[in-house]
Amino acid sequence: MSAEDMMRFLDQCNIETELKFRVAFHCGPVLKNVKASNAMNARPGTWNRIWRSLKGTAVSCIPLYIGKNKELLLFYRYDRLEKHLNKQENREFLNKMGYLDVSVSAVLRKLRQRYERYAEKQADFPHELGIILEYPVEDVEDFIKFGGQNCLMERYWKVYHNVERARAVFAAYDAAKDQAMGEVIAGYPLHLVAVS
Repeated sequence: MSAEDMMRFLDQCNIETELKFRVAFHCGPVLKNVKASNAMNARPGTWNRIWRSLKGTAVSCIPLYIGKNKELLLFYRYDRLEKHLNKQENREFLNKMGYLDVSVSAVLRKLRQRYERYAEKQADFPHELGIILEYPVEDVEDFIKFGGQNCLMERYWKVYHNVERARAVFAAYDAAKDQAMGEVIAGYPLHLVAVS
């Protein structure tokens, strides 16, 4: 979808439709079951509206952080995230970061605490968020090692290894995002955009 088409649509829609479109833009791969999770910054009070829109779907939305001026929302599919967190390389990375229990609820609870401390400038950024967002472990490790510099490619994340695999993943994410945005433009409610 072109930027021109997006801007034309956003100029004509109401606040609720604009919010659905933003969710589709930022989290289309989760809505279309191509990815386990996505994060999105939003204005305070957004979480309640989105949560109600997704009720009854396989997509959950929780606030990772609620501040005075913004919310950081995490959209996820429980089953898919559970499977992802239980991959050996992800478990090992999370264990090194202090996550002894890698169940979805325990990881999200601890991530919320760590992100809140980061947002309040009491701790460093919780890089384990990259694992939860399904970035490859080796790319998360090298992002930390190189301080975000020297990557081979940058789109949904900074790629340090396997550029071809990343390109294929990015193409799948783009297609899912385009499909989700198209469905919002066609007037679908968010709970129908979120396929089971």
